[in-house]
Amino acid sequence: MLDNIRNVKEYSEEKARFIAYPMGGIGSGMICLEGTGALSHFSIRNKPDVHSKPNVFSVICIKGSKNIAKVLEGPVPMYKIFGKGKDMGTGLSGKNYGLPRFRHNSFMATFPFGIVSLEDEKVPLNVKITGWSPFIPNDTYNSGLPVAGLEFNSKNTSVEQLECIYSFNASNFMKTDAGNERVVKINNGFILEQPSVQDKP
Repeated sequence: MLDNIRNVKEYSEEKARFIAYPMGGIGSGMICLEGTGALSHFSIRNKPDVHSKPNVFSVICIKGSKNIAKVLEGPVPMYKIFGKGKDMGTGLSGKNYGLPRFRHNSFMATFPFGIVSLEDEKVPLNVKITGWSPFIPNDTYNSGLPVAGLEFNSKNTSVEQLECIYSFNASNFMKTDAGNERVVKINNGFILEQPSVQDKP
């Protein structure tokens, strides 16, 4: 379906660096897919938290005589490194900004989808990240589910067969002062879990 989209504006390089596309059911909190492919604005506890940028990222490694590994994001915008804020320009401990990334990125929005495209002259892959939210017209219940979806698609641009490894990595952004969160191991993945809390009257 997305391959047939027409007349939708695409933002690339510098024009995509401030984009933060909200995902999550209507009224259920949000996580944003940035124009570079990064995830941010983790607002998951009944209040906006637009400055929340936990260490969450995906990596692809192309196996060969010399492995190539890249974070599935475009270049880190300079405002994140030298902008205003705590620890800016002093190493930014806890961040992954020093890891190699794709050289070029672009972003296209077509609600309820946000699409990031990644390319690099030294990587024989074109990558698309599609972020989406549940949205079903006239179905407010399912459109309000606390869900954000991410789909990663890669296309081999070389004439050779490639063997790749994909990994998703996340710090435990569910941590609270109560300390009752945990990481649950599942087959081929994990769940960051926090026990539910009773709503305040």
